[in-house]
Amino acid sequence: MWLGIERDSAEWSLRVTVPHLWSMAALPPSPPVWTVELLCPSDSLRIAVVQPELVSEPAWEVLLCIDRSALATLSPAAVRSVIATTLSLLQPEDRLVVVQYRYRAEHIHTFTGEAVSAVVSDTLSILPAGGVAAPLHIAQGALEYCRSVPSTRRRALILLVEAPDKASFLVNAADVARTAQELDVPLFVVQVGLLGERSLWRAVAHHAGGAFFWIATPEPFAIVHRLRWLIRGLHTHYRLRFPAPPRCVGQTLRVRAEQLGIELVQPLADTIPQVAALRHTVCLFQAGDTSIAASYEPIVADLAQWLREHPEEVVELIGHSGQAEPAGTRATLAGQRAAAVRRRLLQLGVSPRQLRVRSAGSSEPVFYFERSVAQQLANARVEVRWLRPELFPYELVVGSVPSEEQALHRVELWEQRGFSAYYEPIVSNGEIAYRVKLWGFATREQAELARRRLAQRYGVRPQLY
Repeated sequence: MWLGIERDSAEWSLRVTVPHLWSMAALPPSPPVWTVELLCPSDSLRIAVVQPELVSEPAWEVLLCIDRSALATLSPAAVRSVIATTLSLLQPEDRLVVVQYRYRAEHIHTFTGEAVSAVVSDTLSILPAGGVAAPLHIAQGALEYCRSVPSTRRRALILLVEAPDKASFLVNAADVARTAQELDVPLFVVQVGLLGERSLWRAVAHHAGGAFFWIATPEPFAIVHRLRWLIRGLHTHYRLRFPAPPRCVGQTLRVRAEQLGIELVQPLADTIPQVAALRHTVCLFQAGDTSIAASYEPIVADLAQWLREHPEEVVELIGHSGQAEPAGTRATLAGQRAAAVRRRLLQLGVSPRQLRVRSAGSSEPVFYFERSVAQQLANARVEVRWLRPELFPYELVVGSVPSEEQALHRVELWEQRGFSAYYEPIVSNGEIAYRVKLWGFATREQAELARRRLAQRYGVRPQLY
């Protein structure tokens, strides 16, 4: 597997690691020859036969950011295991910064390689799971730290993501990738679980010179395995340089070393997709509660500051309730939650004309069957919806599919038909699914007219959202 791709208009550079590099005694007698090919849907282009450069970089500062939001499933013991393994892989010149985050970085620990002990992690305070995750926000913050605090070590950012990013409204994925490129800090994303946007994180990591790893179930040994590859590969790897190939849509890179019996195939994202940027979660609520917990005040405060700085913007606060709450009170609870956020924003200086309030009751759950307190919290939420002219507030749900690839295909199909479309992950009957939506309707009347036309022309009966 390779660790990263650095691309510019003239040259591409790959960092590739294989197990024999982890022990210099196991190196082959002569450097392996690598063949690089660009695979396009209509053709295969052989780029070059590349003589590799063996690179050893012993001094790294690794920023390991670990998701501790309400939907994070790793236990404190599992988090300690991940940290302990990372520590054991450090070299004497290395430095490790461990960040435990929710909406913001809350617990930060720093270690140097020469002072590492496997038992150090046993003394760490592990942040309890709670709140909403803002991994893009955290990644941008870590990169800004790299900008403002010079280091003699090379830096790499590892983002461990479990929950979908529902709170990073101050920064977008393209911002993060662009900053990582500018600072030459590779970004590696380890995504755990079924929730979240894999195509988004894959594209961000590749554009940021890093790599993406997806682990379906939160098994610590699987995370540790990926981290072992990653950190050892940072220290010692093959570097393959070759002229930038022609671009094509849907391109895949294939790298082979016949001497080693290795073939690596990696799809390359042309752009960073916008998966579901219309809504962000402001806060979650305990069953029956309508008050804003202190842990969500930073999110509300950031939203208030942003609205004060952009007085032309208008947002809709949408209140939701959980399936576990009494059916007769769900609509009322949802409305009271949205109203509570509105009151707090007004107290923080936001103009009333910038705020709209709506209760969705329990009609738009993240989890259709709540099997844990965390899932109930995820449903009992207040979201902010951006009522920008270019986005428009009304949407039509035109179906759900079981895979992200199918969702991407459906989005492309609807866009070919002349609609604006996107998709978002949901959980139905305990399984991940992807809901496809059409947007761009300024009024309910426009959306209703589109519903009738879709039924007549395409035989679909979309749901107004």
